Parts: sequence; structure tokens; C-alpha cells
Amino acid sequence: MDLLNQILLALAAFLVTVSAARLLDRPGAELEMDISGRVYRAVFVFFVLAALFIRLYKFGQVPGGFNVDGAMAAVDAKALADYGTDRYGMSYPVHLTGWVYGQMSSLMSYLMAPLIKLFGLCPIVARLPQLIVSLLGILVLYLFVKDAFGKNAALAAGGFAAIAPWHVLQSRWALDCNLYPHFFLFGVFFLHRCLGSRRRKLLLSLSMVMFGLCMYCYGISIYTMPLFLLLACIYLLARKRVSIAEALLALAVWLAVALPFITVMAINFFGWETIELGPFTLPYFPYSTRSGDILFFSEDMWYQLRANIKSLLTVVFLQEEGYPWNNIPEFGSIYLFSAPFAVLGLVWTLTKLKNNDGAVLLLIFFITGLWCGVCTNGVNINRINIIFYPQMIFTALGIYSIMLRMRSFPLRLGLCGAYLLAFALFATTYFGSYAMEMSYYFDEGLGQALISVKDREDEMLYVTSNWGEGIYPNSGEILTMFYHQTDAEYFQGKSCPEGWLPFDQRYTFSPMDQLEIDPDEDAIYVVLNTELDSFDLELYDAQQYGNYYVLERK
Repeated sequence: MDLLNQILLALAAFLVTVSAARLLDRPGAELEMDISGRVYRAVFVFFVLAALFIRLYKFGQVPGGFNVDGAMAAVDAKALADYGTDRYGMSYPVHLTGWVYGQMSSLMSYLMAPLIKLFGLCPIVARLPQLIVSLLGILVLYLFVKDAFGKNAALAAGGFAAIAPWHVLQSRWALDCNLYPHFFLFGVFFLHRCLGSRRRKLLLSLSMVMFGLCMYCYGISIYTMPLFLLLACIYLLARKRVSIAEALLALAVWLAVALPFITVMAINFFGWETIELGPFTLPYFPYSTRSGDILFFSEDMWYQLRANIKSLLTVVFLQEEGYPWNNIPEFGSIYLFSAPFAVLGLVWTLTKLKNNDGAVLLLIFFITGLWCGVCTNGVNINRINIIFYPQMIFTALGIYSIMLRMRSFPLRLGLCGAYLLAFALFATTYFGSYAMEMSYYFDEGLGQALISVKDREDEMLYVTSNWGEGIYPNSGEILTMFYHQTDAEYFQGKSCPEGWLPFDQRYTFSPMDQLEIDPDEDAIYVVLNTELDSFDLELYDAQQYGNYYVLERK
């Protein structure tokens, strides 16, 4: 794969150089591809089917296991569905307690809650909101590019998003922050469409609702979302594309949606007390440490700024990422050989700025992503996820620009063939070796072990909190609550099923070497394979589930 990437990257750089020279030689020249309606529909349907296949095949099974952050969102969603509270009993929280020391955005849990109410808690249901929103993201991307650059460019952009590695990976597991780029895109789309519509105020208001909901997708929205809105407002007012009255309407709608979240941030910044507004809670988190993730609160700002820029360049432009659940190294976030096309697409977009509001909004979208990378410490793919929609659009526009200026059919066919080959290799890897790797990182064996003892009534359950080199008691608790579909009031101690011990007596989450193992105790142990030395295995029946074992006295 390395050799193939190098060859394709060299060819891409050559094509981009030639195409850029022609583009800069005649920057104002308007070109368009002649695509028959039948061919257009065939290509469109192919990409729709490709998008659905790569996202629906083995959905809920791949990635195996379940990420602990997604499990936490699902556990809180179940509590919201059952009682209108989070798992701790807080009534309709605006922001979730999460890991206590670091909070979690709430929109994912609120999207999960009605589905869990209808279908119960399971991996497919918990992952469904992210899948639905991601598929809508491809549709909205297509419509936005169609409005801004024409239907043929939209076909290239929608098709590329359908097969882009980043878009596929984030759509198949439930992480709260990965809602952010989609709702951001929804806001940009409605904002752009309102400019030429008779329903301006309705679409403008809908845009601001989407931007307001962004605040509940990811905490970094507090210093990224306002930048986009400010720059977009300045541009649209200067171009007289919106009136001052419309700008004030937009501000009012955005604040109506976003103000509860902004208030929570203020409560925690200034140390105010929790506020209850009817059934809703705007909480103070006394143990929060997440402000240290922001550049402005770093102890050495200039050192952190350099580190942030380095991380930005590495993650976005070199497409390197250390977390396997975010990136398959052989393919990157938009395919490793796509970087030259992305640069060309950016240049092509810059040539369209004069009379194209969509191009300007896309550029502001991209600038906001760069700002996110500069201001967020240790940025990774999840933390800078809002930049990938502009990056995908630039890449598709770069590919489209080459097809406009190099009309050789074999060249066009070869370019399409290169991406289809890369996509086929990506799909094979994703459902093959990568799926096996992810089942380890998402603790598939632990889930199977926990499910096997879910309905035991009277025994005490000791669950390991050992994960690799770290000890994470909260992770064991969250995953157990997820796989056991634990009732929130049982967890809080308000109720207890007949024949069961109270939650805090039934469950113990600890490394096994920190416990005094009593072989006479009526207990079951869920342990990591490296913890077997803590037991006299002649006294226990052992059932293996991947790297985990269920031990029960003989």
C-alpha cells in the first residue's frame, strides 16, 4: 500500500501542477463538463449504493465491542428515556457529567433517548443517531456544493464524501463530538440557501438552530462557532446580502438555542452554583479539568501554540493520527494521495470568491477549522473534525477542476479508477484486519463476558478496571451498565430488583491484584487475561472471551 500511495501521490502532484498552471493562466474562464442525464443518474446511484454499503454492512458488529465514551452517552440516554434524568439523577441536564473530571456534550444522548425508548438499549440502537446524521451529512454536502458550484461539482463532492475514510469511520460508532461537523454543515447549507430564497427568514432561522445545536455537540464550539458566525455576518452585511434586521434575528434565534450551553460554560468558568430552570439543569462541575485543553489556559502559551500548529499540520495535511479508531494509517482521512487535489481545490475556490457566497462561506468554514486546530491542545481527528467537510469539498473540487481542464478520457477514467481501487482496498481492510484490531480496542471480549453474567441475581460481580497499562474504574462501571442495561434508579440506590444486592454491593470495579480473593465467596469475576495469576484456577471454572475471562467458583 505504501508503494501504491507513493505512485498515486506523484501522479496527483503532476496533474495538479499542470491543472493549476492552466487555472491560473485563465482564472476567470468558466468551464463545465457535458454529462448526460443517464450517466449522471448512474454515477449518482453508484455512489449512493457505495455510501450505504460501507456504512450499513455489519453495522453494530464492526467495529466490534463498544467505545466507552459512546457507552456513557448511551447509559445517560437510557436514563433520560426512562426518567428524564442522567444516570446520576440530574433532571434534563444541558451538559452531561461524563467522567466527572471532564464533561460530555449532551446532544448525542438526547438523540439516542427516543430510539432507546422505542427499541431498547443495544449497540445498533446506540450507534444509529450517528449513522443517520452522517448520511444526512452526505446529502447536505451534495446540495450545498450544487447550490454553490453546480450539479457536476456536487456529484464529485458527494461521491468523494461517500467513500472518504474519515466520513466512513466516524459514521459507524457513537462518539458525541462527531456530531459537530455535520450540524455545522447543516447550518452553513441553510445559511447559504436562505440568501437566494423567498423564505429567507425561515431558512435563516433554521440555519441558526443548527448552529445553536452545534453548541451541544462539542465543547470546543464555545470558541469556534462564534468565530464563524462573526466572520460570516461581517461578510454578508458588507455585501448587503442580509440586512441588519435579519442579522439581529439570526443572533436572537442562535442565542435562544445556544444560551443554556453558554450559561453552563459561564457557571463553570466563574464557579457559580448550579441553576435549575423548570425541569432543566444547568450544572456546575466542581472537578472539571477540561479548560486545560484550550490554548489560552496553557501554562506556556507560546510553546503550546507551536505544538498545536504542529499537531494541526500532522493531523490535517499529513493525515497522520495515533488513535486507530480515528484513522487507518494506510489510507489517512481523505486518502493519502489526495493532498495535492485538496490544495488545488482550495486555489480553485479562491478564484470563485468574488461573486460566490458559497465559496466565501466554505472558506470561512475552513478558517474556523484551522482556528480550532490552533486553539485546541493536542489536536487529533476528533478535536478538529469540523475541518474535514471543507477538506473533502476542496479535494473533490480539485479532482473536478482537473477533469475540466484535462479532457482526455483515459486520464479521467484513470483518476476515477485510482479512487475506486483505493476505496476497494479501504473496504477490504476495514472489514478485515482493521475490524479485528478495533474489536481489541473497543474491548469486545469484555462485552461478551459481561453479557454472559448479565442475569445472575444473587452473586456479587467483580469487574476488572485494568485496561492495558492503565487503571480505569469508571470505564468498567460504564461498560457494565451499558451491557447490563442497568436501570438508573438501581444505580442511584433508589430501587433494587427482588433477589438482587444493591448496585454498590453487587458490583466492585477494581484491578484483581488489589482485592483479597475469597474462593468461598458467592461471587463471579470478570478479569483481564493478565490477572489470572491472582487466582487459584483449580478452584474456579474459567470461560474465555477474547482477552477476558469469567471466573466462577466450582
